[in-house]
Amino acid sequence: MKKVLIIDSHQLFRDFLKQKLAVDQIEVTLTQENRDSYPKMLTLLPNLVILDMGEDRVEEMAFLEKKLGDPNTASIPTIITGPSADKASIAALAKYGVIKYFAKPIQFDVFFEAIGKVLHNPLSMDTTPSVLDLHRNNSIIFIELAVGLNREKLALLQYKLTEMIETEEIESPKILIMLTNLELTFVDGYNLEFLLDNVLACPKVHTKHVKILSLSPFLKDFLEGHEAYNGIEMSNNLPKVLNSLIDTTITSSVSDLITDRILTSSYLDEDSSSVETRFFSDTNSDPEALKAADGTVLNIAIIDSDLKSLAMSKTAFEGYGANVSAYNSSQSFLADYAAEKFNLVVLDVVLPDNTGLNVLASMRREYNAPPVIVYSPPLQREWVVKILQSGAKTYIVKPQKPNVLVQKSLSLLKGEF
Repeated sequence: MKKVLIIDSHQLFRDFLKQKLAVDQIEVTLTQENRDSYPKMLTLLPNLVILDMGEDRVEEMAFLEKKLGDPNTASIPTIITGPSADKASIAALAKYGVIKYFAKPIQFDVFFEAIGKVLHNPLSMDTTPSVLDLHRNNSIIFIELAVGLNREKLALLQYKLTEMIETEEIESPKILIMLTNLELTFVDGYNLEFLLDNVLACPKVHTKHVKILSLSPFLKDFLEGHEAYNGIEMSNNLPKVLNSLIDTTITSSVSDLITDRILTSSYLDEDSSSVETRFFSDTNSDPEALKAADGTVLNIAIIDSDLKSLAMSKTAFEGYGANVSAYNSSQSFLADYAAEKFNLVVLDVVLPDNTGLNVLASMRREYNAPPVIVYSPPLQREWVVKILQSGAKTYIVKPQKPNVLVQKSLSLLKGEF
């Protein structure tokens, strides 16, 4: 059984992730105290560590240093969630076995897919298109579902709803579930049960305070056939259902309530510690945008005319979670090059067309160019001096075992940043 250690994450995120991974027979161990994290890791020796990074990073970096210094733990892959950080700072974490860094708020589908790849175990995921939004107006919480019913989001709803109620200190929450944009039939019964069960799982939510706005005749019959949902009222009339929920000590006007940000984003959309209910797949299908949002720590370019060496180096870096762009000529690399695209360039200057130095010269003209490691066969001393004067950070003699090349590159990156 695969094992995952989750360190000091937000409760919503931590509990939901544990539930999700348990479905795929993955053992999850939780720790909220950083001082306990290293001993637990040593005891467990997990297949993956998920670490929540604070703003000051002090305790987390101390943990990563300990992890790196122990041969039993150094190679354990790590995924970090944390505040937005610059590209260089994120790339420097690769030395510690960090292969993904997700800036908050996290889009759950991209994050969950990354976990599956690290564990070499594709995880079950409902990909049904769906939009789920939560809004609050005083003690009334609006849950709006559109497009479809996605079970990942319905499961997440329980945690987000509980979090909202507790954070906002709502003693007697009233829930309005808005399903007016969904056409429901008997095939949706299973997911409707899952929706209502997750809403009612919140300790302070009672059936008598749950209302559903829907145009579906099926939903009315569905509610009447379930004793567990006795007290839940369904209506196709918004003013009517709001009248039954309004606290007249706050407002007696349904129109005021409707116009007072019913369908605007709630605090949960601004809460950087939460995972998103609106997944990446809902709003974007652009492969380049997905690549930019997938949490990858290192984006590396390798230029090598020896196709066997190129393939071996590419595979080795990808084993450490890097996105690798491979080129067998300087021309193909320069045609695709942009300074912000890569964290590191690995270059064999001994190319058939003698253009290796041209790459260094072209990159040196840009102030924000990524560092270059020259990985070439043995060179004469004057060549080594020339490539270092041209801007290369170091020269590694070829051939090396692929993992040795990677480790030397990561160590140099740590020093660079």
